[in-house]
Amino acid sequence: MNYSLKSVLVKSGIAIACLSTSSTYAQEIDEIIVTAKGNQTLDDSLFSTHVFDEAKIEAAQVKDIPALLQRVAGISLTDSGGRGSTTSVFVRGTSSSQTIVLLDGVRVGSATLGSAALNSFPIESIARIEVIKGPFSGIYGADAVGGVIQLFTKKHHEGNATISTTYGSDAREEYTIAFGEGDEKNSFHVAAQVEDNNGIDRTSITSDGNGDLDAFKEQSISFGGKATLSDTFTANLNVLISESTVDFDNTFGADTGFDTENEALSSALSIIGQLTDSIKWTTTLGFNTDEAITEAFDSEFTTDRDAYGSELQFTISDNIYLTTGLDYYEETVETNAGFPETERDNKAAYVQLVTQDYPVNFSGSLRVDDNSAYGTETNGSLAVGFELPSNMRIVASYGTAFIAPSFNELFFPFFGNPDIQPEESESYELSFIGNFSDHTSLRVSAYRTDIDNLIAFDINTFLAGNINEAELEGVEFELNTKLIGWNVGLNLDILSATDTSDPDFEVELDDRAEQSISINAQRDFGKLNIGFDLRGEANRFDRSGIELDSYA
Repeated sequence: MNYSLKSVLVKSGIAIACLSTSSTYAQEIDEIIVTAKGNQTLDDSLFSTHVFDEAKIEAAQVKDIPALLQRVAGISLTDSGGRGSTTSVFVRGTSSSQTIVLLDGVRVGSATLGSAALNSFPIESIARIEVIKGPFSGIYGADAVGGVIQLFTKKHHEGNATISTTYGSDAREEYTIAFGEGDEKNSFHVAAQVEDNNGIDRTSITSDGNGDLDAFKEQSISFGGKATLSDTFTANLNVLISESTVDFDNTFGADTGFDTENEALSSALSIIGQLTDSIKWTTTLGFNTDEAITEAFDSEFTTDRDAYGSELQFTISDNIYLTTGLDYYEETVETNAGFPETERDNKAAYVQLVTQDYPVNFSGSLRVDDNSAYGTETNGSLAVGFELPSNMRIVASYGTAFIAPSFNELFFPFFGNPDIQPEESESYELSFIGNFSDHTSLRVSAYRTDIDNLIAFDINTFLAGNINEAELEGVEFELNTKLIGWNVGLNLDILSATDTSDPDFEVELDDRAEQSISINAQRDFGKLNIGFDLRGEANRFDRSGIELDSYA
């Protein structure tokens, strides 16, 4: 890897924090939804929320994070090749660039593509995943149209150590080692993981060329710690570094493919202080690097993102929480594509008010962003929940969000247009929620998102332009219950994702499945866990408008 331990610590501003762990965002009680802010629990959250804890991740036995997220209602995905290849994650029909990805509270991803490669973070290093669907630009700024996905890395404490190996077909080998030491006040942890897989041929050997195997190699290391500075202040650090090589097919028909080398680094240092009984202060320093090199195309793109956030949470009463914060990040791009501009920064301020345990509860947020590349944006959201008898409620919400133009859309030679503006959206949602017992819950959500100023190739100027519009409508049905000792989950999605740029010629957006169903069942037999999973999709279209075959 190109990163030294010294450079990681210096870049993160953590030279004094060798005893720290993850960012403050990982300090949650299991039930608290950290990403939602305002001390909201899974039961209290007015937004559609899903959580995978470490036990659920382990039981799922999936190979990467996108495969796990596909189990969430309203999420589907497509990949572009074998293991580790570029994977698009669609949240309620929005694209990967329209959903924010956080790692321990730090925004990650490529500023040139405008999206994060979720498969570049090994699932073996992840302890918890929170998914919140809906417009969240009122808290997190650009790109939170579909929602926010936050990953929390694993910690190993109190002398715990693990060693695991896996062998399989196609020369698959995996090795993981982890160790931690300390107590509730001071601790450290370190883990390393290696995977090597020859892969399979993703294209038919009877087609033209591409008779090669699509191999995948990955290695990662994570480390951090926690230090108690005083009775009221703690410091936390978390660092994750991963490096992978992904083979993909040669579209020109040769028998040998290409490969892309990906490197990702994310680090976060946080200081948490309980200033008074009712005021909690958190400040976070973060650094993220995303690099992709494809030698066959002489392509190299690297994003460096430095971030700083400071937040105050006021407990006004047992049921009312006010959160205010300042947010800053600077993005720098290194590429051999000859961009005229390679830096931009974003300054923001936000406020959120949340009420809980009343007959009528609400969550409201407002945020102002000032970006050096495209100007000022103001966005917000409001959700209102009406409590009904028997642990049922109805929630209505409205929110606006925006998608920042990527560096490619702004500056890529013969395509980029520095005059384009952010994409903008309005979203509406109505949900019925019922928690009928400890084992049975139901959520039915109907939503609509209208996106304007979508960026696409403008045939009139031969450059990127704000020329398209889209309409996303859908219904999600989520049921979790227990049957004969089995924990059973059922998700059913119906989606209409349409390009409405031309009212006389509306077409379906590509790669989104219009109908999908997921069923899973799990049961513990002592130390043995048995699980079954079924997924089916129908009415998915490719870029040329051809309907693809349904599958299960």
